[in-house]
Amino acid sequence: MADGPRPFLVATRAGLVAIAAVMPLYVVRFRFGPLPTTLLEILILLTIAAYLVAVVTRQAPPPRRTPFEIPIALFLVAGVIGIFVAPDHRAALGIFRAYLVEPIALFYVATAALDLGRWINALLISGGAGALVFALIEIDTVLTSFESGTLNIAHAAAALGINPNSVAIFIEPLIGIGTAFFVFVPGVHRFFTGPLLVVLVAAAVASFSRGALLALGVLIAMVLVTVPRVAPRVAIGTAAVLGAATMWLVTPVRLRLIYLFADPTGSIYTREHVWSESLKMLRDRPIFGAGISGYQTVMAPYRKADPYNVPEPYAHNIFLSTWSELGLLGLLAFVWILGVLIIQPWRALKRAVGIQVPLLWGTSAAFAMITAHGIVDTPYWKNDLSTEFWLIAAMQMVALRAAQAVASR
Repeated sequence: MADGPRPFLVATRAGLVAIAAVMPLYVVRFRFGPLPTTLLEILILLTIAAYLVAVVTRQAPPPRRTPFEIPIALFLVAGVIGIFVAPDHRAALGIFRAYLVEPIALFYVATAALDLGRWINALLISGGAGALVFALIEIDTVLTSFESGTLNIAHAAAALGINPNSVAIFIEPLIGIGTAFFVFVPGVHRFFTGPLLVVLVAAAVASFSRGALLALGVLIAMVLVTVPRVAPRVAIGTAAVLGAATMWLVTPVRLRLIYLFADPTGSIYTREHVWSESLKMLRDRPIFGAGISGYQTVMAPYRKADPYNVPEPYAHNIFLSTWSELGLLGLLAFVWILGVLIIQPWRALKRAVGIQVPLLWGTSAAFAMITAHGIVDTPYWKNDLSTEFWLIAAMQMVALRAAQAVASR
């Protein structure tokens, strides 16, 4: 790299830090002529552009190799096929660009531009601050709805008008990473991570998403099983018991949990019908699925045959949804990527030191939580969720490379 000032590398890193803070602002939408875009997409494109200039001017290294080149290539090829299969090619192209191409490009930018120095700390602080603001907005939105008597626990009002399940899905991986820093970074840091975790968990619960409770249960199990020190296990276990008791005392949350089993037409029943009809559709279209953004259109005749199956944007399951969007090739690639992101940190943890430990443990926990919630919902297939997915993956790769460098000394 060139010696002296590197303004475009700094701009790239600053862009990554900004993106970490404002991912939910994809809701700010506008157009450049006929082209729709979002504030989040503009920040991503500016960051990628800054990085390309930094590479050309030798201010930044080119993209580095990762364990994901083959599955990413398959994922993108499946996406191209999904555009042609889709009933609406234009809509499919927009989703392909926003959910696949741009987040994956950002992954390679982040893995090349970041190391475990001050910029990764800035990224973590920025992401934590953005998550805190977003969580506080979510809590305030729900409390305002409750005070006005308009609270609907089946579909509560949520921050920035986002679907409440999507709010929970966005917050959960950040809870996983925050828990890692609380557990593995003792001292004064816990005065910051502890309160942040309380707010994030409260916001996840305030979404009334029962998938969020499943993901939190997976996180607690990971702490109890994998953390060697007794004190953090006791702290997290105690917090989990107190949190569960508190949730049960909050009437709307208690009713939401009771209705899960008491209401025969509730979400489990609805999801069973969605899953059943989705599997019928995929049985008829096993190789290519419905195509990108084609689920609602292709599912229309299957819904007609089932009065309990209402129109849904996705199949309420991350694997069925990915199969529908990208076909079997895309599903294989996604399972490959997700499995590596969950498993590979554990091979490096024994030789990890310093900040590498919470980053490796926390990112693995984040993807485990995504998978857990993905059993009953559709993580990834959204602007902020796909960006968050690949940004967390980049953080894992940066930590993994650092751990490997330590081991090779």
